[in-house]
Amino acid sequence: MPELQDIPARNARILATLRDSREPLPSPNAVALELMRLVERRDVGVFEVCRVAKGDPVLVGKAVRLANSALYAGLRPTAALEDAVMRIGVAALARLAVGLSLVHTHGARMGDFELEPYWRRSLARALVLQQLARRRHVLPVSEAFSLGLLAEIGQLGMLAALGAQALGQAEAGEDLLGWQRSRWGFDQSEASAALLHTWNFPQRLWLALLPLAQVRDGQAELTAMVEVARGLASALDGHRRVEDLPELWMAALRLGLDEALLLGVVDQVRGDFADLAGVLDMRVSQQHAQEEFQRLRSCLGAAVPDDAAQPACVLLAGPLPCGRADLRDALRDEGFNVLSEPELGAGFERARSCLPEAVVLDADHLPMEAVELCRQLREHESARLYLLLLGDSLDADGLLQALRAGANDVLPSGAPAAMVAAKLHPGVRVVRMIGALERERALAHGRQRELAALNARLREAAYSDELTGLPNRRALDEFLARAWENAVAQGTSLCCVLLDLDHFKLINDTHGHEIGDVVLRAVARTLQRQSRSDDLLARWGGEELVLACPGVSPHVAAQLAERMRAAVQGMQERLPAVTLSAGVAQASSGDPDAVAGMLRAADAALLQAKREGRNRIVVAGATQAPA
Repeated sequence: MPELQDIPARNARILATLRDSREPLPSPNAVALELMRLVERRDVGVFEVCRVAKGDPVLVGKAVRLANSALYAGLRPTAALEDAVMRIGVAALARLAVGLSLVHTHGARMGDFELEPYWRRSLARALVLQQLARRRHVLPVSEAFSLGLLAEIGQLGMLAALGAQALGQAEAGEDLLGWQRSRWGFDQSEASAALLHTWNFPQRLWLALLPLAQVRDGQAELTAMVEVARGLASALDGHRRVEDLPELWMAALRLGLDEALLLGVVDQVRGDFADLAGVLDMRVSQQHAQEEFQRLRSCLGAAVPDDAAQPACVLLAGPLPCGRADLRDALRDEGFNVLSEPELGAGFERARSCLPEAVVLDADHLPMEAVELCRQLREHESARLYLLLLGDSLDADGLLQALRAGANDVLPSGAPAAMVAAKLHPGVRVVRMIGALERERALAHGRQRELAALNARLREAAYSDELTGLPNRRALDEFLARAWENAVAQGTSLCCVLLDLDHFKLINDTHGHEIGDVVLRAVARTLQRQSRSDDLLARWGGEELVLACPGVSPHVAAQLAERMRAAVQGMQERLPAVTLSAGVAQASSGDPDAVAGMLRAADAALLQAKREGRNRIVVAGATQAPA
């Protein structure tokens, strides 16, 4: 596994190999590359980005259409590039420009390779990754979209540089990436990372395209998200079934995604696909797209298949049943799949390996071993196996032991084959009925668990702010009501701190709403680390947050607020500088609406902090704690 510091050098070697070809590599246009260089400056603003973007009228049109698309559903329509850039985000627009300029770089084909299905898969991958990013808040949705769109751009690079032989083993069903590494020293995922690196994409984005074994723990979640997006897109527009993609399920499990959550992602992507295909000028048959999504959805949500049409498997164990050719032929004529194991002692391992529905045992040669084998099989398979003994040597006591060990029935060793088959048919039907009931019960329990999990997610969604993950206004109101009841009952105090980010509108106007959202999430994480376990930090609305502090005086609450203010001012993340102001107030026992009065007092103190120059804490006039 290469060390992180070695990967840039490997990227350079990959690019050198690709550039040795006479064919040009996929490359963004000049405007997209200029935008990527521009966003490296931390002081770049919206209007400077718009000035450069207007050098590509097609990009301007697509950026506006994208800002009005399903990616930003619920926002008012816009026709101005400046509004679109503020909505998408400065950095996200630059990375989207790279992807948008590449979609139509080549014609419809590269040799025998068709580009239209490739870009349809890329769009599906982008939409899946966008949905996962929206759920997990790992990166802005626009960045997730551009990353998904370009996650396999290395495939086009290798095709351009190396020709069709770059995919020479794709049809053979072999491991394509492993074959590419053995043949060229790198694979298309590593080529994708190298290309995004040279186009100035952030390191965390292009590292996410590498195999999970090549990244560190801090990168693993984003890499798993890329793997899920790749797996779903590959299953969507290909002939492989989801069951044949174990990497998809492993990546989904790493993210805690079950079938229900994956189905939700597929349904959302299905709803957005046509809209975004139009933005990218892709020719997509709506009927074909819906059929593909339905096929994928059915594959993801498929129940256990009914096995009634499959022939029942019968294992003959021991010299007696295995030596009766008439028995084997008769059972095969009756539609059974017949297996033989002459060594009775090997019958248990054979049954575990071939999973028969019925076992016919030799009880003549080694009767006690046959009884012991019955016991082992019954303990292992419970009721999911029909056990029939053939033999004359069991006396009454031996017969009783066999039945107690789990045998379903005993027949004489010379019993006609037709009679043996007549015993096996109802036995197999009962075994299959038990299996169907067990599957149905497991399915019902699974649905109950899914329903419980869904209810928990709905409750969490009802009480959580989607952007920051903090408790929302409803959760705060309930917490304050309970905290005030406890304060009155126990004779303690209740304070709150109302916090507001200074000049936050300027951050949105200068860097775009995407960066503003990133700043707000970073501030929320910082404030959570500074709060006490008994406190509740909630989003009040916009850029305002509330810290509810049970059991402390206004002086202590002000100290907590000051600690938070200093932590926000000293944040080390690569974000625009931000500060906050705060107002502190205490609930009064003489106020009939004490909680609302406390919040009003905190709001007035916050306004005073703003008037006095911001980046400071102001405490409202403290009142006595409830008696």
